[in-house]
Amino acid sequence: MDVAAVVRRHRDALLGTAFLLCGDERAAEDRVDRALSRLAPDDDHAAAVRALVRTRPPRGAVAEAGADPWWVSPAELATARAAAAALDALAAADRTALVLDHEGLPADQDRLTRARARVADPAAALGGLLAVRRPPALDDDAAVAVVAGHRRTRRRRPLAAVAALAVLTLLAVLAVRLPGPAPAAPVADGRWDGPVRGSLAGDDAFLTAALDTPWSGSPAPADRRVVFAGDLLDARWVLVVGDTGDGLRGQWSTAPVGAPAQALAPANPAVALRADRPAALLADRTLLVVAADDEGVRVSTGQVVGPSGGVQRVFRALPVEDGVGALQLAAPDPGGVALQVRVARSGDFSSLTLADVPVTRAGGADATARAAVGAPLRGAEPDAGARQAAADTALAAVAAPTGLDPAALEPVLLWAGTLPHPVAGPVDAVVLAVPVPSGALVVSTAWALRREDGTLQEVGCGSRAFPAGTDPATVVAAARCVVADRDTGAARATVVVTGPTSTDLLPDEQRTVDVVVDAADGTSVPVSATGPTDLFAG
Repeated sequence: MDVAAVVRRHRDALLGTAFLLCGDERAAEDRVDRALSRLAPDDDHAAAVRALVRTRPPRGAVAEAGADPWWVSPAELATARAAAAALDALAAADRTALVLDHEGLPADQDRLTRARARVADPAAALGGLLAVRRPPALDDDAAVAVVAGHRRTRRRRPLAAVAALAVLTLLAVLAVRLPGPAPAAPVADGRWDGPVRGSLAGDDAFLTAALDTPWSGSPAPADRRVVFAGDLLDARWVLVVGDTGDGLRGQWSTAPVGAPAQALAPANPAVALRADRPAALLADRTLLVVAADDEGVRVSTGQVVGPSGGVQRVFRALPVEDGVGALQLAAPDPGGVALQVRVARSGDFSSLTLADVPVTRAGGADATARAAVGAPLRGAEPDAGARQAAADTALAAVAAPTGLDPAALEPVLLWAGTLPHPVAGPVDAVVLAVPVPSGALVVSTAWALRREDGTLQEVGCGSRAFPAGTDPATVVAAARCVVADRDTGAARATVVVTGPTSTDLLPDEQRTVDVVVDAADGTSVPVSATGPTDLFAG
């Protein structure tokens, strides 16, 4: 049967229906994939919904609730939560009747009447709930393998039952003593033992020569094999995996497209590999993930600041073709705070568990960039020698966790001045407003000091986001900056409060000021700071 055709025809529509039935994206996705395994290519939507209703929620928890969706307003989110609570209070059969009626399909009228009596406006409630549904963990291409697996399991069940009955019958008949079973042979994982993947998999001469690629950081293991070799994203890549006394280790190597194996150079010191995870490499802006074609690889290139100013991570499917998925990032991630890679794993409760994939990092590209800022909108104290460094630090505090290219951002310098140092003279400080692609505005504060030995000390003071459409000239922001002396450990904390008409520096030695009052209108202004309360924390 053409499983892919069934998935393409029904999965997208069923995901919304399943979410209305249970209110949990991951449970809904699991039920949809199991329902699809029951369908034929010519089944219509009504048959697909009936198959979905016949499925049951997986036992136990499927996935932890994700962050609130940033694409809806606070009012819409509150309405959706109220609708979810009302729907959760319904009996399962009553809720099913309500959803079937919403789909335009026949429903038990008694149960539908009971459901309508408890949910004031069913159409609005169900529509509002759909508005906060997060994207599925797997796209249609990745789901094909999951649905096919469910189909195989369904086909095996009757055979297993017949086989079990035959075995019981045989045991009842046989009265002889059988010899004990021989020890079972160990089952190899096979992830790294299959055919070579990649566009160069058929070049035997190249593959043989690639085994002699230098092994960086440790002696090359005697038992090693080429797992991937191919040309991608304007470079030639090779992954050699070896068995050592400490487990599997992998060596990535690279060369220009078309270069012989002798030109390969190590991209990184050899790293430990997990038998149950794909291998991932980030070399400057190039991400490679060597995985099986039917694995659901998901990638997040950074935290996303939505139009409302809310922050969340979004994982998108990375297509795996010929054993590798490739992606060009907007900027390098040398600090390792933007990029995350995950893969779908079969768990006790669901086939949709996402497991972290370790990423090997290589290359020397720097994700920082000079902040091209003009004159500050407010404040213009003399530059103490490190203002540019403070601006660069404030910009990097936004670009690093989001994975955005700092050179493509257009920050606005709201304020530039100095903060008191606990021992020496003043340090340069800036407040930077950085528009991000969603239209939201992120305000980032930082300070910097050029020491007597010429080195720089650069420290961020946290970030805060404002909704799309916010005019930087009207922003009122507050941030706690802790200026510390490296030699003595002495520190001084100051809250920088900057607004359209003035900028105030408030001593905060106890570091307890979390909110200040805007003198213009009396509203409360939260104080940003580094640590757990920062916009990008976690």
